Amino acid sequence: MNDPVLIAVAPSIPPYMRENLPQLDLSPEGVAAEVVRAWNAGASIAHLHVWDETGTPTQDVAVFARTVKLIRERCDIIIEGSTGGFNDLTPAERSVALQADIELASLNPGSVNYDSGVYINPPEAITYWAQEMQRRGIKPDAAIFEAGMIANTLQLGSEGWITPPYIFTFVLGQPGAMPATARNLCFLRDSIPKDALWGAIGHGGNDVRISVMTLSMGGHVVRGGFEDNPYYRPGQPATHNAELIERLVRVAEEIGRPVASPAEARQLLGLATRC
Repeated sequence: MNDPVLIAVAPSIPPYMRENLPQLDLSPEGVAAEVVRAWNAGASIAHLHVWDETGTPTQDVAVFARTVKLIRERCDIIIEGSTGGFNDLTPAERSVALQADIELASLNPGSVNYDSGVYINPPEAITYWAQEMQRRGIKPDAAIFEAGMIANTLQLGSEGWITPPYIFTFVLGQPGAMPATARNLCFLRDSIPKDALWGAIGHGGNDVRISVMTLSMGGHVVRGGFEDNPYYRPGQPATHNAELIERLVRVAEEIGRPVASPAEARQLLGLATRC
């Protein structure tokens, strides 16, 4: 329980929420500024999607690379790219972030019901993403929406496409998938290898509750940011992502979990040191 905890920031809101928060600057400059502010607040990882200058999702890797460059110029935070995306995109289009200067990438190892639709991640696409990450020296962060995705991840490990220490991020509270309950979090935690690293994300307003559970259970990573919940409390939007990170830092420190620096986080994750 005295182990350091890594705090991640996810600064980009889902596209469907854009019209409700028109004041947000989701350009590369705006996202970079939010990441740097969150880094100053204690974040050691930034989870990024590819957005263009108008705050619209895009497959233009040059825009994503610009965002990464702006962040790298100002801080040493670990950058994780997303391979999530719309079902009508090809596996290559969904993973353009792998072409940028990133160290981690999300890996979605299975399909799942997602609100009124289905989030489709077929086996051949999962293998493609894992192979691309290995080829580019990027560590996968397996996003686990359902328990079967753990087995899929371990199968990739047995085939040599991913290597220990494995990283699992349990995503709970998404309508159509596993509810954000303590029982489900304990079940998932107990279903992974003992030496694996793990964290959890709570959707549907469960972000803080799931983070507190994760911290109390010895989880390695917690996450906050507009992507998960742009509200500090119901009806009150957070003024910036750092406000959400500051809260996680306070909670971690109150229960005796020191907050890892980016350098400490790289060591724990098995990533190369950056100057």
